[in-house]
Amino acid sequence: MSLHTIGSDARYILPASYDSVPEAFRSNKSAKPIPCSLQTVNLPSLSGNQGLGGSSMLQVPCGASAGYMANPYLRYTITLKNSVAKIATDTVFSFKGSARAATACISRYATFVNSQMVDNLQNAWNTYDTLLIHSTSQPWLQNDGRLMLGADLEYKTSAERDINANLPSMTVCVPLLGLLGSQSAFPLFLVNGTLQIQVDWASSVNAFLSQQVAGVDVATINGLEIKDVQLVYDKISCEQAFVDSVRADMMKGNKFVFGYTNYQLTSVANAASANATFNYGLNVSSLRAILMTQYDTSKLTNANPMYSISNGVRAFQVSLDGRQISNVNHDTAVSPALSFAELQKCMGRLFDASISELSGFADTAVGGVAVVGIAADTNLANANRYASRSFAIGASCQRVNEGLAFSGSPCSVASIQYTQGATPVTSFILFISDQQLLVEADGSISLVR
Repeated sequence: MSLHTIGSDARYILPASYDSVPEAFRSNKSAKPIPCSLQTVNLPSLSGNQGLGGSSMLQVPCGASAGYMANPYLRYTITLKNSVAKIATDTVFSFKGSARAATACISRYATFVNSQMVDNLQNAWNTYDTLLIHSTSQPWLQNDGRLMLGADLEYKTSAERDINANLPSMTVCVPLLGLLGSQSAFPLFLVNGTLQIQVDWASSVNAFLSQQVAGVDVATINGLEIKDVQLVYDKISCEQAFVDSVRADMMKGNKFVFGYTNYQLTSVANAASANATFNYGLNVSSLRAILMTQYDTSKLTNANPMYSISNGVRAFQVSLDGRQISNVNHDTAVSPALSFAELQKCMGRLFDASISELSGFADTAVGGVAVVGIAADTNLANANRYASRSFAIGASCQRVNEGLAFSGSPCSVASIQYTQGATPVTSFILFISDQQLLVEADGSISLVR
């Protein structure tokens, strides 16, 4: 930038606060990537097609030529089965849960590295449901989520279907959790063994699918087939000089450190109007948050739609190793904003103007699509659906807001005390923590919790 004077002695004057070299003429500060090649890999399941209660195993070979794994996701096709009765015209099918996404099919998700278990997530559908509703934005879920996950969609038959007739097939692409849910590339070439992913599917069709005709529940679907299960990822192969350099550095005693977010989920059944105390052994060095969602127990395994409800939660007190970290006086029936604000601290989204929360929609409609099974409520029409459809409550254990390796609180035993209202519910409690996987020079791995 310069100043120009007009006259016989025209000259440029450079202010002292500016550099005379234009930005476009300067040397690029960004590093050049090392020579490498990319290939998108479709890895089929070793287990073939599966039905209710089945399990799919995916195995990724590791070793010198395996490269890095980047952008992994799970792809599968769901085909509904009918062998007991005819299906009427305009029968509506939708997935259960607050997000109504195809992740509801997943009962358990586990990963193994060198036969050592890294992730073991029971009731994985609940973790997906919670993260989809509260860690994504409303535009993402309504657009990308609908296309890739079938989120918040209703599938309707155009004509009467006979026994064993072809029913709608849905192909979905599901993000992975835990170790492979990181945005970092996983170094397969350093691991001496295999990386395995095991997905256990729901044991009952009613556990994830609601079927309705003109608003009346019917039980016409009694099975499904999960087929074409594949792990899709980008394989990045680096030049041998880089691989040799990394290995030489590790031979000096250095370890390759791979950080990721770990999820642990447990559930507890609560009677009506219960005062509950729940203790859970964690033994982690960096607990970031504790979240709880509640579902009407009677709707978990039947054909009714199922959403996470607040059920009049009036207390949610969390203690770590006997030290209370949250004694906020909640009352979700009267003032849900307080509970919602504390939840957003768990997600790192408190007063984040760049993200829109899905709970802002009224119960009567979701993105222009009527919500099946929920009647209009004038008291909620202009409010949010947080307490009645996408409820979650939480306590943040994050000590600093910087992206450090271990930024949460150490915890051996977590204690949660809460009260809930007149509906018997099953409470799902989710623990989110920082963990690291260390790769040794010989290809073995160890976990830092």
